Amino acid sequence: MVTRYDLLPVSTDLAHHAVVDPRFAYVLDDDEMAQGSTIGAPRCCTVMKSTGAIQKIYCPNAGFDFIGAVEVHYWDRRSKIRLGRLHGEFHIHPERQSHAFMLDNGVRVHEQIFPYNDAWSNADDIPPPAVYYRIHFRNTGQSDVSFDAYGFCELRGNTEHDIVTTYDDDAGGIVAWNRAAPTQVRLFAMLGKSDGWETNSDRGKVVGRISPGKLANETSEQDGDPIGVLHGAIDLAPGEARWMDFLCVFAESREDLAASLKRCPSADEASRRTTEYYWQFLRRSVLRTPSVDVNHGVLWAKANILRVATYAPTGWCFTNDPTRSNNSVGRDTAWMTFGADYLNPDFAREALSAYFRLQQPSGKIVEYYDVRNDRWEDDGLNVNDDTPLVVIALAHHFTATRDEAFARQCYPNAVRAMRYMLSQRNADGLIWCTATATAERGIVGWRNIIPNYRISGASTEVNSACYAALVALAAMGRRLGDPDAATYHAEAEALRDAINTHLVNPENDLYLLNIDVDGSRRTDVTADLIFPVLFGVAPPERAAVIINTLSVASFWTDAGIRTVPREALDYGPVKAFGLLGGVWVAVSYWFAFAAASHQPSVMARALASSFHHFSIDPRRNNTVPGQFSEWLHGEILSNQGMMLSPWDAPRYLWAAIEGAGGLHIMREDAEIAPALAEDWRWLTAVNVPFRGASIAWIACRMPDGLHLHTTSNLPSPAKKTTYARDVTEAVHVSNPEATVVALAGDEGVFIFVGNSGERTAVTAVSYSGPEGNDCSVRLFSTVWSEWQEKGRSNKAVIGAGIPLVIDAGGFAIVKLHPAAA
Repeated sequence: MVTRYDLLPVSTDLAHHAVVDPRFAYVLDDDEMAQGSTIGAPRCCTVMKSTGAIQKIYCPNAGFDFIGAVEVHYWDRRSKIRLGRLHGEFHIHPERQSHAFMLDNGVRVHEQIFPYNDAWSNADDIPPPAVYYRIHFRNTGQSDVSFDAYGFCELRGNTEHDIVTTYDDDAGGIVAWNRAAPTQVRLFAMLGKSDGWETNSDRGKVVGRISPGKLANETSEQDGDPIGVLHGAIDLAPGEARWMDFLCVFAESREDLAASLKRCPSADEASRRTTEYYWQFLRRSVLRTPSVDVNHGVLWAKANILRVATYAPTGWCFTNDPTRSNNSVGRDTAWMTFGADYLNPDFAREALSAYFRLQQPSGKIVEYYDVRNDRWEDDGLNVNDDTPLVVIALAHHFTATRDEAFARQCYPNAVRAMRYMLSQRNADGLIWCTATATAERGIVGWRNIIPNYRISGASTEVNSACYAALVALAAMGRRLGDPDAATYHAEAEALRDAINTHLVNPENDLYLLNIDVDGSRRTDVTADLIFPVLFGVAPPERAAVIINTLSVASFWTDAGIRTVPREALDYGPVKAFGLLGGVWVAVSYWFAFAAASHQPSVMARALASSFHHFSIDPRRNNTVPGQFSEWLHGEILSNQGMMLSPWDAPRYLWAAIEGAGGLHIMREDAEIAPALAEDWRWLTAVNVPFRGASIAWIACRMPDGLHLHTTSNLPSPAKKTTYARDVTEAVHVSNPEATVVALAGDEGVFIFVGNSGERTAVTAVSYSGPEGNDCSVRLFSTVWSEWQEKGRSNKAVIGAGIPLVIDAGGFAIVKLHPAAA
């Protein structure tokens, strides 16, 4: 089963008039999900069931699910019989999940679930932890209908069995808290007056064929694990429609709950604000190519980053297992920075700063910390990969944002970190881990949970990361005026020489996995070979050999790269949590970035196929369309890990922008050098945050070679034309699936229209900017691959639309030049 990816008008899907522009959503039958979406807000996160109901709502402040399942069921008023649900479909949007179905009384039901998000300027403005469960009813029949809706809520979540409940008339719902932890307050309410309420322990009512009937309007004897029930009576004439809205809110006291409720808008307004909050970010870093899967991957990578961004008691962060862990991990936060710098640099900065705040006196960066209280752990290792990765992330953030104040604040920490790592070198000049244990306390690097396994001593992964961190530190130092910058550069070169002298296997010219503390040279060929390429250690010839080695069939699946090849002696499709044979999704994105300058087509395949897999038969593959899973079975490719992995999406966005898009900012001389696959004739990137502004670029293969049209002053190896501004908002195309970008400068307007479809597209492009008042028009299309002079035109003609024919995967260009006097 292949999920559809459809264009749904927001005004239809949301049934309000605040936002009417079309937005894409995944649409699939409602019996095709293994689990529903995971969608977060800064102070809460909800996970949905395969049925479309709420599975749980998590509170990051406490580290518990404050609420378990929330479901709404329907019974006929007259016969008291449970109403059946006819076949329906799910609509999965970045910020919400919807379920549309028909009851067997002819009522069309559209349920929507979303955590409340809104714009904020400081910590006090961050929205309260609230989840809305909206239901729209419309009577499609010819007769009046009367039926009853009952909302059921597990009020304990996964907290202790000591729940106390009461009904709050002002809040309009049931308030619950833990007797031993009275600060763990939650509300299950109906917006608008309910027709009855109660708490009970009768779970049979939820699935009963006969209606629960009139509710008691009282709390039952407390058993510590009550169900909250709210009743709404629905009466609809033919064609009539109405809403019913439920709300779940967390607080630390009854007073805090009252204050939070005042900040929760109406359900309609909350929906509008949440959608706009997401789209203010989703409009950033829009990268488009002839590959629909890559285009979707970039959009949903941004959505996934937004879903996991958390404001915990210690500040902005994300945890390594949303709703199941309270720990933030250093390496994951570093990689988050690489992607979030192109989406929400403020979040990237705040999340990264925690690791400098918690830095050990030695200079080492901690492995992880509890986001509730700052308690940290380093697994007893003398060195780790977190330390160099956090330094590289700081340099990336400084290079991408030019936030000099933050860089100056943290630069001394970065210096201390790398001086410490240099102090841990052995006689061969390699960074040396002294651990003799196994698993977390014996593996220095990202695969640190392999049971009874050790990667210690001189690890190629960690040494390569340290080289890149020293290069990054030297570059930061030069910008910040540190006279020791040259020293760090020299140390980097010495470390690279040591790696290429001592950590290379002469039998195959590939890098060793490590030289162990016992002196053994580990020649294992694994996906970890990507690190010397990723971090710039490998010479060009050896880098090409590594990319070729990792491109062979035994490494690759239809969903990405295996951690070890299928022929390896220790291969197993789920062995060691997939770290010895499974498909860890994030590795495919490391590979995509590293392969971009060597084999762009391999890069494109890695980006496209890995993301596409999430929407193919999600019930069988245990995935959620649009949601980045953690790791897959190495043979059948079903997800075996987290349904939403927080570290995959930022790496995808980074690989797309810097790898495919070619925004090379970590090199000595930054440039834009797009890496177009053989079957890509174009690529566009717009509204990319960069150094306090936004830049855009268009790469297109013309008859005389690759051309780059951009608003950036960065150099490019392509034939470059620079424009003053992005005027895309003044352009309209009749085909909503077309890619359109427009740039303007002294010579006029350059309008680009790309076709990612598999068929020829016929569309029209119009321009409403002032440059169209009196101009000459030139037209290019890959259908005929030459320029056509269309003569002089005016605003009325250009505003009405210029017809275009674009072949599959091709593009068209319209140039508007000021007419000669």
